[in-house]
Amino acid sequence: MQIFLTYDYELFFGKPTGTVEKCIIDPTNLIRDIAKRTGIKIVFFIDVGYLKQLVAFKDQYPKVSQEYQLISQQIKDLVNEGHDCQLHIHPHWEDCIHDGSDWVMKTDRYKLDDFSDEEIDRIVIEYRDILFQHTGKKVFAYRAGGWCLQPFDRVRSAFYKADIQLDSTVFPNGKFTEGNYYYDFRGCPDKGKWKFTNDLIQEEKEGSFWEYPISNYYYSPLFFWRLFALGRLKPEQHKPMGDGYPMPSPGLRSSMLTQGKNLSASVDGFFVTKLHKVLKNNEEKGYNEMVVLGHPKATTKFALKKLEHFIVRHKNKHQFLTFADLEL
Repeated sequence: MQIFLTYDYELFFGKPTGTVEKCIIDPTNLIRDIAKRTGIKIVFFIDVGYLKQLVAFKDQYPKVSQEYQLISQQIKDLVNEGHDCQLHIHPHWEDCIHDGSDWVMKTDRYKLDDFSDEEIDRIVIEYRDILFQHTGKKVFAYRAGGWCLQPFDRVRSAFYKADIQLDSTVFPNGKFTEGNYYYDFRGCPDKGKWKFTNDLIQEEKEGSFWEYPISNYYYSPLFFWRLFALGRLKPEQHKPMGDGYPMPSPGLRSSMLTQGKNLSASVDGFFVTKLHKVLKNNEEKGYNEMVVLGHPKATTKFALKKLEHFIVRHKNKHQFLTFADLEL
């Protein structure tokens, strides 16, 4: 099995967004430590809209300048250590500013589909170029912010122009269409990877792009009751390291607690306890790939300990790879 550990490298988008140290820098350093001890490499999907706004406001506010120095240096460190930094776009950053004290989030235009065709092309190409300027490495892989990359035919032109060859946004049977979100991955191929051209979830043998879907798992209501309880009862081990709040997801919490939820396989918090079952499920399906999602801001001490155990247990039997290791 080819296992890809991937982290979306970003702040929170609620109020407050959280500090750069606690949401990104400190937890990412702990993840880097695990990678060094175990000898594996990780994919970091860099939220380049945030990076763009850091550049835009750093000369205006000393606080932003310091934030930019921390982020730009850490990205350099990740590259120097052999990690794979790829393109993650939350386009709402186009509408966000810094007021000298905090980031002012405006998330009305949360999806690329909320922008014009010309703006979509410009955003994807510009953000790719910004990331390349900070890494010096080819940018060819993409993950949509909030899993929102539909309808893909509105983004296809930008992928061609930016030479994006691989996407890792889909997770099988995922669906959420409330608030600013929209994604519906029901009916996607039952495969560890596939090619597509016009629709993320429609396989085309000679398609222009690869989809490496994030693995999925059905988490029961009991799982979510435990997750939320542990955060209150044992915050030292189970409280996320990030000090911000997420953007609202209307109705999501109540549905988790009453119906359970099919979500992406994750190394965040208590979700990490299901990695062995996800791996077993993928093996039983005959998949050769397993993509796992995480966020530095959402990691916990418990999650980091369990992640290292998972890597050590499986690294001799399975391959822990990055997308840069692939020959597309």
